[in-house]
Amino acid sequence: MERLPEGTTIGEMQASLQWIFAHTSRFAGAVRITAQDGDGFLLVQKGEPLAAYFRHPLKSLAGPPALKYFGSQSILDFGLRKYGPEEMQEALIVSREMQALLQPEYECPAVCPPGEPDGCGGAEEAPVGEDRPGVAPAGEEDGALAAVLRQPGVTAVACFADGLCVSSAGKIDADYAVAFAEELLRWSCGLQAATPASGAFMQMTVFYRGGNIIIAPFRDEFLCIFTTPEVQVGQIRRMIRELQDGA
Repeated sequence: MERLPEGTTIGEMQASLQWIFAHTSRFAGAVRITAQDGDGFLLVQKGEPLAAYFRHPLKSLAGPPALKYFGSQSILDFGLRKYGPEEMQEALIVSREMQALLQPEYECPAVCPPGEPDGCGGAEEAPVGEDRPGVAPAGEEDGALAAVLRQPGVTAVACFADGLCVSSAGKIDADYAVAFAEELLRWSCGLQAATPASGAFMQMTVFYRGGNIIIAPFRDEFLCIFTTPEVQVGQIRRMIRELQDGA
């Protein structure tokens, strides 16, 4: 697994295999998994698994058996690593050598098909310093976001609405962070629709070993805040309430 491309880290969390597939419809890359004293990976493209592998001190599984094992676990610890076209191609080659492909005949096209700029792992990223959709140019971040970023333990923050990043601050892949936050928000709203007595959406915090993600309404939009694991979550929540009261 060490031969897989590093990719761009999107985040880490806990969820079931079914949840992973349901919430990676806009994702292409590796899902790095830790479970039962072992570790492994899935290659996923737009919610579809392409390869699976799991290694354990006693036994290793590759291909369909690995996928079946992941599906048997109620909760998986995992991290998302976004791949571009070349990285996905390299990962598929490595997976084939490990006999981890779920469809051995599958080959990732070297050039993404016409009309699908992200068909093989996402559109090419703009060079550093150039404008990118969904990322606020330097010096133009919302003042509220800059205030959030100054809080101890906060590593990045984005303001989004309807799947679009309005502004961001800190080191963050805004497009994927917003897509991930939208999926979490949609899941939360679905739960609220099933339990109307729970009231309106106020705030959501996802805890994982690498840090935390906090999502909360702000003005007519939403904030998505990324923090370190040891951050004082209560202080961040209090700061959010103060921002909401002053908005």
